Amino acid sequence: MLGTYHLNSLFEILKEIHFIYEPDKLWKFVLEQSCKILQSEAGTFFLANQNGTDMNVAAAHGVDENRLKQVPFRAGVGICGWVLQYHQPAMVMDVNLDNRFNRSADAVTGLKTHSVLCVPVLSQKRTYGVIELVNRKSGQFGPQDQEFMTVLGRQTAAAYQNLLLYSELSHAKTLLQSILENLTGGLIAIDLSGKITILNPAAARLLDLGVENPMGRAASEVLKDHAWFIDILSKTLSDKCSVSRQEVDLSLRGQDSRVGYSTILISDHDKNLMGSGIIFQQIPKK
Repeated sequence: MLGTYHLNSLFEILKEIHFIYEPDKLWKFVLEQSCKILQSEAGTFFLANQNGTDMNVAAAHGVDENRLKQVPFRAGVGICGWVLQYHQPAMVMDVNLDNRFNRSADAVTGLKTHSVLCVPVLSQKRTYGVIELVNRKSGQFGPQDQEFMTVLGRQTAAAYQNLLLYSELSHAKTLLQSILENLTGGLIAIDLSGKITILNPAAARLLDLGVENPMGRAASEVLKDHAWFIDILSKTLSDKCSVSRQEVDLSLRGQDSRVGYSTILISDHDKNLMGSGIIFQQIPKK
């Protein structure tokens, strides 16, 4: 069980890592905090490739990172390679007595390694990398240090997964925003409470809306001069039925206009109804 020092230190790190959204900053932060808390002379954050066969130096502390990157790191080679291969932590008090130790990194960096604490950055699905700490400045690495780093390794993997999800969502949001902004037709959507969830620039232009920041506001407020749109969105929700390629005569920007439109029902992955929408554009009168 972790003592007060390790628990408090872990808490302070966890307050930060789940709000870091750039991989390089995450690796560097975790490594620097680990070296500081466990008073390590040096440390390395290794990032594994997709197949888990090789590792690259993602961050280094206390040694020349560029020199360290000259050394190939592979699964099964060295203590860090053993940790990557077997997904288990390793604590070595004297590397001279451990035949897993690989001296190639010391030869390149000039560091004299005496002791090592190495843990996997592990999730349920895969090992993303390895954190290796070298030479505790005060005494030896102990069981609580190993437990602390093992928990931190798992939490770092979770933070990385969140980072990847955040990146995917940001990309999807940017793509959606680009599509909405470049649609020539108008698109308006509301949620079950009647609040605007989507209103693209074309819709604002066609309806001559001067409303700023319409998202999250009541459709009855944003579309107060366009009762027909409020009615059709509400009817689509209440009837739970959409229509396609319909036409209607409306007044747009003070002119009688023919409008082509389709309505849609918006559902989540479990097919729970979330809202309704309408896609529309002005068309020439026949």
